[in-house]
Amino acid sequence: MDQLTAHDPRRIGPFEVLGRLGAGGMGLVYLARSAAGRRVAIKTVRAELAEDQLFRVRFAREIAAARTVSGFYTAAVVDADADAAVPWLATAYIPAPSLEDLVTECGPLPVATVRWLIAGIAEALQSIHAANLVHRDLKPSNVLVTEDGPRVIDFGIAAGVSHTRLTMTNVAVGTPAYMSPEQARDSRGVKGSSDVFSLGSLTVFSATGHPPYHGANPVETVFMLLREPPDLSGLPEELVPLVRACMRTAPERRPMPAEIAAELAPHLYGSGDGTEDDAGEWLPPVALALIEKKKGRRTPPPPPFQPAVAPPQQQPPLAPQPQQSGGPAPQPYPGSEARGPLPAQQPQHGQPQQPAQPQPQRGVGQHAAPSPAAEPAAATATPPEAVTTARPVVHLPGVAAPIGPGVRLPAGPPSEPVTPPTTGWVQRGAHAAPSAPASTASPATGTPLSGPVPAPQAPIPSPAGPGAPAEPQGAPEAPWRPWRFRMSHDVWGAPIVSDGALYVASFGVHALDIASGRRRFRTDSVAWALAVADGRVHAADGPNLVTLQATDGAERWRVALDGWTYTLDAAGGAVVAGTRGGGVHVHSAIDGSEMWQAKDAQQAYENPASGPCVIGDSVYYYGGGCLRSVELTTGQLQWALPLGEEVPSRPVLHRGVLFLCSGPRVLAVDEETGAERWRFDAPVVLFTSPAVSEQGVFVADYLGTVFALDPASGAVRWHARTGGRQGAEPAVVADDAVLVGSADTVFAFDARSGAERWRYTARAELAGIPAAADGLVHLGSRDHSLHTLDLATGRLRWKLDTGGEITGSPITADGRVFACSKDHCVYALDALRGTATTRE
Repeated sequence: MDQLTAHDPRRIGPFEVLGRLGAGGMGLVYLARSAAGRRVAIKTVRAELAEDQLFRVRFAREIAAARTVSGFYTAAVVDADADAAVPWLATAYIPAPSLEDLVTECGPLPVATVRWLIAGIAEALQSIHAANLVHRDLKPSNVLVTEDGPRVIDFGIAAGVSHTRLTMTNVAVGTPAYMSPEQARDSRGVKGSSDVFSLGSLTVFSATGHPPYHGANPVETVFMLLREPPDLSGLPEELVPLVRACMRTAPERRPMPAEIAAELAPHLYGSGDGTEDDAGEWLPPVALALIEKKKGRRTPPPPPFQPAVAPPQQQPPLAPQPQQSGGPAPQPYPGSEARGPLPAQQPQHGQPQQPAQPQPQRGVGQHAAPSPAAEPAAATATPPEAVTTARPVVHLPGVAAPIGPGVRLPAGPPSEPVTPPTTGWVQRGAHAAPSAPASTASPATGTPLSGPVPAPQAPIPSPAGPGAPAEPQGAPEAPWRPWRFRMSHDVWGAPIVSDGALYVASFGVHALDIASGRRRFRTDSVAWALAVADGRVHAADGPNLVTLQATDGAERWRVALDGWTYTLDAAGGAVVAGTRGGGVHVHSAIDGSEMWQAKDAQQAYENPASGPCVIGDSVYYYGGGCLRSVELTTGQLQWALPLGEEVPSRPVLHRGVLFLCSGPRVLAVDEETGAERWRFDAPVVLFTSPAVSEQGVFVADYLGTVFALDPASGAVRWHARTGGRQGAEPAVVADDAVLVGSADTVFAFDARSGAERWRYTARAELAGIPAAADGLVHLGSRDHSLHTLDLATGRLRWKLDTGGEITGSPITADGRVFACSKDHCVYALDALRGTATTRE
């Protein structure tokens, strides 16, 4: 729970507001109490929804229906006011972890526990559907787990949101990883069978720890949902029939919630002797301990007007958890100290990689998430609801990003005076808390807050040598230090680097200063698409396109587009937007005036990887079976290349030739005329853009085969095999090596001969594509770690454990590496030494 700000209300209706719990799909969420001291969670409505009279009407109708749902299965509705200046809804506050917290902290659950949870959720759906409501956003964060069964929250409210003007452009409301296919197409007409599909998705997550669909971004996840079967890897055989039945493509063939509960009942209480009705028996001890920890946070919060820099209140210790063999002792409850240790990197300077050891799940042992240890308990309490709208979409590396993996920034200002290097972080962000009185500041401002220094596992010698004299004291500036910025919400995809700033999409656009880690500005509206070029930040919240000044976030212009924007690209003084339904809109980046538009870019599925893009002085887009080249400023058609129904990848320009993949084909096309120079037919479909360099054209299919083609003729120079690939990430060319990720392993091949140089295996599947620069390779992994390898040998140089999976791909620039994690943090590290500092 966060403390109230000067702009937060002190009373909402008859309730006294105690603190801010977080943000949800409707707006802000507060913890409050009644006159008798009962606690409630109050969800307020965003301004754009409050101004929509249609929303108010539906909101009042949904509240009336939600009151009829039994509080035995849900967080009961206590009070509401749809006519208030800021409409609000109060529900019973349940101090319990969400299913997402439970699985993340404790790992995949036993089959018996999963059956108990799913049966309870099915009963809750029965009660919700009986009130003529459809949940529409059933996901792990919307299920709270108590000792006597699960509680479903936020039922019915998504329906009120999904019928507003915000969604009249056929855009799905919900969470892509857990929604049904019919909801992804149009969320307004779904029925209770859509919730059953989501229930199957919850089963997969509970038993495996991963959702059935997990793309690099929301758009890719929806693409997988509509085109591919669910990922059931790791799902116990006993649960496969239930999951397959719930996740049938045809909604009418899915079982009813009552049928699911009846099917699971014999597995839960089959003896009939009445001795197995203790719900607590179904939860493992570590899960019960987590539930008790949540209950321990029911102590009164700090007074609303307490200064932000006051030390956090003490909390009772966490109930003991089973200690894993060989692991460190359990850490005390994070609320008992101002700040715990920050995540420590594991440097291995030039040493061979050690065999991977079994690692404990997040929250247990040495790889515990930094967010509970590094932040005060009041700042890390899990809000009772999560977002009910689709996640923000950001560009993948190489797609409309001004700087991709391995590209260096232009030289900056002259080097500043430095002090002797030290190892450690500079902690930033809205949830940072001071750990020492030497450096304190208001958390709300994003100003620096220093934390304890993580000790590396091996000593790192000073660049100047052990006997070097100390730098003169009193230097006006300190050297650059690695920093971490904590967001209030999830961070999606890869960051964008441009002109000394890092741009990250986390609901709004956040601009972080690379040198200091301070936030320059952030936007209030959601950025579904983002592009940065020529000192301007372009963002789209759906139907509206806005351009900001990159230095301070000042709005330069705003226009409304005829359609929902799913991708942006910017270059040459223009910004190009792709909208749902085949629209291409080109506007002046200076004043927003329309330069031209087209309506013939319809695809079977529209996503940023194949949307309109700017290359040189031309805009390239696919539609109607043809790839078109259009002059950037006039919109004049230059040529059209027939490709059939196979949607092409984003073209790559090299020495006057465009290289692209379309279905199983690799094509080389003349930039000026569109004439096909050569084509190569691969055995299977290629999903990504080729990697092109002087050494060749490199593509990798989803079976793991890597092809090296001659740029002039398309002849195969060599091919090599890797393991089966989970994703569709492209190959990366770095110096004279070709890097290809395959599941949890990255392979390095000689670019000229195809000989395998080395391979490196992480503890879990790789996330995004490798970033290579300055003789180093940086890898994100779903093992909650960022790995840095020596490009020549593949040996591990250092590794940083974060509190969540790395999202998107790492980005390198000017000797630094940047990565985002599902622990809500953005990390800025020294590329060579990780959290250790170096001289400028």
